[in-house]
Amino acid sequence: MYRSLSLSEDQALKETVANRAAASSPFAWREILATAERLFRARGFAAVSIADIAAELDMSPANVFKHFKSKLTLGRAIAYRHGRRLAERCSIEDSSGTPDQKLKLFLSRLAREHVCDKLENQYLFEMIPLVLEDPAKGGRIYRRLVEDKLCALIAEAMEDGIYRPGDPARDAGVIVDMLASVLHPKMLHCVDPEALSDKTALIIDLIDSGLKYRVAK
Repeated sequence: MYRSLSLSEDQALKETVANRAAASSPFAWREILATAERLFRARGFAAVSIADIAAELDMSPANVFKHFKSKLTLGRAIAYRHGRRLAERCSIEDSSGTPDQKLKLFLSRLAREHVCDKLENQYLFEMIPLVLEDPAKGGRIYRRLVEDKLCALIAEAMEDGIYRPGDPARDAGVIVDMLASVLHPKMLHCVDPEALSDKTALIIDLIDSGLKYRVAK
């Protein structure tokens, strides 16, 4: 089974906090985060200053800096949280289908949320790669969230005899690589949403068929 997020990875969001002030004042920390995200979504990251955020909250800029070292640190916290929320919005807990049906549903929701994110949260979408100190690390954390879910579904379908035997963790990694060809941020900038939806649906069908009818080695 693919390993779940390590403690250090799971706390990546918390690691962006400047100092102990956030721990002692969680309400203020959340309010700053929520207000900053709302302003970044509306105006763009570059157009919003710490002073703007402080003014919205009726506090001094110094108070914002008690919780976040800089505007970049604040942006990183939002980026990590946004990635987790994106993964959560793809939840299939409401589905009572078979494991293979759940896998297809999860992939469909994942694709839909990526497209919606690009269309509805343009400024935030553009901000994320700019603010992450290590964009690759942010991508790995999000990728792990997706791979863990896929791995569990594939393993369940194999146990039920729906999918041919194989390595669920390896399969999950390959699936993410395939979807990256259409859902990577750079690709989303270049493809028409309708065409992207059609292409993603075809890829999902190919994934399902490949897992069901793979040739034994």
